[in-house]
Amino acid sequence: MAGSSKPIPSRRRWFLGLSLLALALVMTVGALLWQAVELTSLVRVSEWIEDIKPLTGGVRLLLIGLLALFWPRLVAFAARTRNADGRTQAHWLALRWRVIGWLLGLELVLGQVLLGRFLAAINGPVV
Repeated sequence: MAGSSKPIPSRRRWFLGLSLLALALVMTVGALLWQAVELTSLVRVSEWIEDIKPLTGGVRLLLIGLLALFWPRLVAFAARTRNADGRTQAHWLALRWRVIGWLLGLELVLGQVLLGRFLAAINGPVV
């Protein structure tokens, strides 16, 4: 069977574009880290990563804040592109703080290693 002559829907184009952007970013970061390891020692790269951890945590919190700020606009945009009714739009608007809460919880537990710090405080230092 030959390929379909139908144009690619807009949603697929967005998904494909964002997926390709994510792939390019991952490849770029990987290439930069590989180059850094090749030019310097692994210990130095590990120290550099430890130095930028607070910055990356701040960037993640900034992105979560921007999502909370622009959530109504994103919902309105999605409703326009999908021809959603007012009930669906109200449902997604109601989910705003639940999603933000989950993202903040994940950031605290995984990004800030809150669970590891808590367990280390309970068990004491590991020998």
